Amino acid sequence: MKIAFPAILATAVTALMSQAPAQASSDKAWAAFNAQATRACVAASGIRNARPSGIVGFDDRVGKVAILVSDRTRGSAVSKLCLYDKRSQKAFVDDAEMWSAPPQR
Repeated sequence: MKIAFPAILATAVTALMSQAPAQASSDKAWAAFNAQATRACVAASGIRNARPSGIVGFDDRVGKVAILVSDRTRGSAVSKLCLYDKRSQKAFVDDAEMWSAPPQR
């Protein structure tokens, strides 16, 4: 039994070392995701002169990001809060009258 343990240990170490390290998302991948979420929220808002805010990200366990979409027409107070579901890639909006946020850059 003592001979089997070093062989098992060596096999386990070799298996762990051969796995590829986790890779972080690239800036290009994040930009593509941000554009996709923003397009979905603007479309779901139904606002013709839409001005989306920057994305508010949550912990990955939540699986959603938030975007405030406002009407950029002078004098308009129309705003919609959008939650974009990362898994389903769907946007859900509700009224957020009188909310404001700086536009995305």
